[in-house]
Amino acid sequence: MEVSVSRNPKLRTACDRCYELKERCERTTTSARCARCERLGLTCSTVRPVRPVGRRMRRGKDFIPRTTSRKSTRQEQHHQPGIDACLDALPDLQPKEKELLLFLLGQPESLDQYIVCSSFQAEQQHSLAAQLPAASPSLKDAYLACAVALKQLQSGSVTDTDTSTCVGYISKAMSALRSLPVVRPQDAVLCHTLGSLLAFSIYSAIGVGVPDVCRYCLDTTDAFVGTAMSEVQNDPWHSFLVLLETTNCLVHRRKPTRRIQIPDFGVDRRLGLCLPLLPYYHDLCVISNSLLDTTDTAILARLEKQLDGIHAVVESWQPSHTDHLIEQFDPAEIVNLLAQAKVYRLAALLVGHRLRFPFGREDSRAEIWSREAMMELEMAKRVTKRPLRFVTLPFLVAAVEVRDESLRCDTLRRVDDYVDCWAPFLRRETKTFLARVWRERDLEISRRWFESVVRPCPVIDYIDATGFGIECA
Repeated sequence: MEVSVSRNPKLRTACDRCYELKERCERTTTSARCARCERLGLTCSTVRPVRPVGRRMRRGKDFIPRTTSRKSTRQEQHHQPGIDACLDALPDLQPKEKELLLFLLGQPESLDQYIVCSSFQAEQQHSLAAQLPAASPSLKDAYLACAVALKQLQSGSVTDTDTSTCVGYISKAMSALRSLPVVRPQDAVLCHTLGSLLAFSIYSAIGVGVPDVCRYCLDTTDAFVGTAMSEVQNDPWHSFLVLLETTNCLVHRRKPTRRIQIPDFGVDRRLGLCLPLLPYYHDLCVISNSLLDTTDTAILARLEKQLDGIHAVVESWQPSHTDHLIEQFDPAEIVNLLAQAKVYRLAALLVGHRLRFPFGREDSRAEIWSREAMMELEMAKRVTKRPLRFVTLPFLVAAVEVRDESLRCDTLRRVDDYVDCWAPFLRRETKTFLARVWRERDLEISRRWFESVVRPCPVIDYIDATGFGIECA
């Protein structure tokens, strides 16, 4: 029987793992293993320096407003000198640019569309604000491009002037990325941050070029994968770059640059509970690429066995780290996190299924998984009164299986709900792509959705690398 461990209020020192993960650390004495480490079979230690009790006045997380009220956030900015001091230290910062950075770093709700749920608002802005003082020459223009794009999203209007301004900042940020030396783990974290902010801004203002940016960043930082600084708690953007590149490779049947390593952590800021499924998407991409030109029966048998293994693992997969969700998130966020995990699982099963069976074979199984995914998305939306975020990939995979004409019309309307709002070009191209795949499937032109055209999906298309001056392998 599992022993219930109560939290001793006299113990102020959490173990290092719980402290880094911001998890509740429950143990009877400072020398005993905490309940979480005991349950997971982890080494429980406290070797970090013990800080004095009480509030610490410093630059970092403490000066980021935690309120979600825009009015109260503006009022609290006068009591947050760290942000102003940080911005005042930036060279050649124009008043308009300072206003943009205050919007980005001083309003917790400004990045709400860039995270899976609102509880990550303050944490997301803290990580941005904490990096800026030491890396302002490299990050400033990427932050400004991101702020302009966010303001357009919030206002609901896109002007040529703002788009031109955003593209100008993107161009300068791209130059910073090209010239960034990556010689230590901290540089890799900076490269991932810069690349991710560029990805958001480019998708919002231009619509093409993101996969090249992702590939460039992941190639550049490859030597530092697995180091301490590349763990998720210190490098929150790494998984996002891997997600974008893996999605592109799945559509275009390419091998991704990186198979992400899953550390011991709670909930990802964008992939929530389903980050552990991302390595299986990587493996499906590799198998898909291998099947593209393979006729050797021995190789085909080996790939079939790999698909069997992936199917077995994904079919039985359930999200972990759910025991503390109630303590960390509100009920609506928990519903969305669990729904997101389920649709990524169903989409992985669907991809593996279509690698085995073309259209016209075993369609009933594919349709069941597709309906389950669409129903999960809609039920979560009804319960929480808002669409799920960061479900573009599973939505697309499920949508191509829709056969009924009326349901196809509904699916096209749902694109604006489930393809992320920060990528308006992506939304338009998704509708074009789905209409094309459905037509080719009905006419029996395509055997699989990722074989429908030579460059099968304009959804996550990209321009030549020379368009941004990045040479990719």
